[in-house]
Amino acid sequence: MKYLATMALALVPLTSMATDLTIPAGQAYLVGVDQQELILDKLNIGDDARISFAPGVNSWRVHARLANIGKNVVIDGRGSAGQNGAPGLTAPACDEFVDGQPGESGQAGSDGVEIRLQLALESLGSMEIFSAGGDGGLGGAGGDGADLNTKCDAEVAGEGGNGGDGGEGGRGGDVTFLYQSVAKTESGDSMVSRLSINADGGAGGEGGDAGSGGAGGGGHYVTRKSLTGSNRKWVAGATGGLAGSPGVMGSAGKPGRILVDQLITSTVKAVPSSSEVSLKALQREIASLRQRIEKLEAQQGAEQPAKSD
Repeated sequence: MKYLATMALALVPLTSMATDLTIPAGQAYLVGVDQQELILDKLNIGDDARISFAPGVNSWRVHARLANIGKNVVIDGRGSAGQNGAPGLTAPACDEFVDGQPGESGQAGSDGVEIRLQLALESLGSMEIFSAGGDGGLGGAGGDGADLNTKCDAEVAGEGGNGGDGGEGGRGGDVTFLYQSVAKTESGDSMVSRLSINADGGAGGEGGDAGSGGAGGGGHYVTRKSLTGSNRKWVAGATGGLAGSPGVMGSAGKPGRILVDQLITSTVKAVPSSSEVSLKALQREIASLRQRIEKLEAQQGAEQPAKSD
């Protein structure tokens, strides 16, 4: 029974597991979809480190009880630019009433990543945070209408295609930077003065150019044979086609909100993770098991008969 009790107690760690994140100097770090919320004991980021985000990551929230950040650190959560619209096809010559195809609209830029950092700062060299929205894609140019010439029998040239509209700019991601200084030689305000944040909205894409109308053919004589012989006849020139309309420029994305503020509380309190909660539940169960084992051992000792001399 004592062996069982010893094995049960061995399952209880002496200290709770610490969670740290260290990004070495000059290294690139990609935040995955399973790292969108981190609760850390220590956060260490070396000089010239660069943090970016995998596709599908919309927000990044970090709570660190102690943070050391080097110089020229970049957190790049900018949205990607929208794809440009394809141009419309130009109609072949001598095809009457064949218009140029319209250009496709540009796609919207994606939104910037929402970034929230809550840090107890021991040091901060310099850091840039980008969460701007992506620019909208350019609209595709309209195709030209069919041209006519003296070899064509058509009377009206094709019209030019309309240009595609530009894509909308993505919205800038909100950035929240809450800090508490635990540095011994520098104030928090001094460290945060070396923090730069850009959460601008993405620019709208320009509309595509209008397609040109097809060129009309000039008047000319044609020689035709008949029963009475050959004769010449004047053929009027073909009418040129109208040009298309240019595409409309996409609207710019809205900027994200920026909040930089000092924590009033004396410590940065982190919300317990699910692993910490389950660990405490396991510790309570093992403590209860230990008490039951000690009671059984005591009962067994009392029930054993005393040895005779």
